[in-house]
Amino acid sequence: MQIKLIADNLKELAFTDQLPTALNGYLVPGASAVAASGNFGHVLFQQIQSNGVFIRLQHFLLNRGCTFTMMEYEPLIKLRFHLVNHIQYHIEGLGNLVFYEQGYNLLYIPFQNNRLYFQNAGVYFSVDIHFPVYVLSQKLPPLVLMNDFQKKVLHQQPAMLVPVNQVANRSLLTHVHQLIQSGKRSTAALHTRSLTLLHLCLENISEHPVWEPVNLTMQEAQAIFMARTKMEENLKQEWTIKELTQLTGLNDYKLKTGFQQLYHSSPADYLRDIRMEKAWQLLSGKRYSVSQVAEEVGYTNLSAFSKAFKKYYHITARARTKENPE
Repeated sequence: MQIKLIADNLKELAFTDQLPTALNGYLVPGASAVAASGNFGHVLFQQIQSNGVFIRLQHFLLNRGCTFTMMEYEPLIKLRFHLVNHIQYHIEGLGNLVFYEQGYNLLYIPFQNNRLYFQNAGVYFSVDIHFPVYVLSQKLPPLVLMNDFQKKVLHQQPAMLVPVNQVANRSLLTHVHQLIQSGKRSTAALHTRSLTLLHLCLENISEHPVWEPVNLTMQEAQAIFMARTKMEENLKQEWTIKELTQLTGLNDYKLKTGFQQLYHSSPADYLRDIRMEKAWQLLSGKRYSVSQVAEEVGYTNLSAFSKAFKKYYHITARARTKENPE
């Protein structure tokens, strides 16, 4: 991978394909991988590529706050998804940007250097889909914003498709995760899925644009991220607003509006969504009974779970158990 990374204004990190065991759980089948380690923790870069398109997965597993300078070697069009935690970037020509969790945007970065700021210890994960410039001449969904973006790319000026990072809905997130798994498929499938995702993003921006920036501080966003993480780790808990405010130190209003800004969902709806998605995974292939899955995702009443699942997916939980594992 043609990339340099400098931590805390010190010397360039030495990447190796001899990976520490701590990173095993983050590896994607079919991707090439390199890592660097230091007193900050670990950095893992993985890459999958095909026909001029390549996907870079970037994990930062940090045990403290840290700043990195990233140096790349050629102008790039990036469809960037920041999937876990919140990060601040300084990109030359675009200024200071904040990518909140599940935020995405289309970027053109003609300059080499950009800086990444991590305020806290934790795991951070982003996915960049890199497209060659000629992709812009292909038939893409009509979007007025593309005209200005294309002009800047033509003149090799840094560009961001929309001034406010968009929030990836659950459908887009599903497509991103499917794309990540394309490394074990054919290169043609990877290329097709990448272009499909670009089309879906442009359509989503056209139909449901986000114009108001997130007005949370990074500390508030971090508190909501912690609440989201705890909810996903403990699906069996009911997670009332009172419990979440006690956990985060935020008041009711800030908690609810923060969830809406970051995830376009209320805390209750978010909990329902992650429960249903976990149930969908567990029910595939007859590995678990419906009652076992219901209990695993926090339902004490089997009938209530069955009704909720059918309402959410429009098929019964029992029918889902008969489908092949994904």
